Amino acid sequence: MLRGLDRELAKQLRRSIKSMADPVWRDEMAQHASTRLEATALARTARVAVSNQNVTLKAAQVGRTLKGGFDPKTDYHAAEFGVAGNRVEKVNARSRRGKSYSYQRRALHAPLRARNSKGFVFYPSIAAIVPRIASLTVQTAIRTFHEQLEKGAGNG
Repeated sequence: MLRGLDRELAKQLRRSIKSMADPVWRDEMAQHASTRLEATALARTARVAVSNQNVTLKAAQVGRTLKGGFDPKTDYHAAEFGVAGNRVEKVNARSRRGKSYSYQRRALHAPLRARNSKGFVFYPSIAAIVPRIASLTVQTAIRTFHEQLEKGAGNG
């Protein structure tokens, strides 16, 4: 995208694209997040990275493990795509008298939604935002080039 440009102009363009795209991306993610887990794990960690080649929209790559043990960096798929219903898990327990035994129970996934292969937050946000980000990038590039040309014409 910016390969043949002057280094300072490319730096200025990257900085302005990021400053304009980042709040738009965060707002879009926040609009699609409907549960507290989605808001914490996905929407609050939304970031935009701009390089010379592309604009990258990210989520769930920063932050630490949440209180209940949910780590957004590794468990983001459960918040984004949901889980496949209740599953049976084996539980080891000990009686009051000290005897060990095991039994099976259904694990409830209360904070997680039911499975959806199209996603709940990130993918709908991407579908809504990509045309806006592309338009914003082109407008910013044209405006930056125009300002640079005016500076060059004024000096010469």
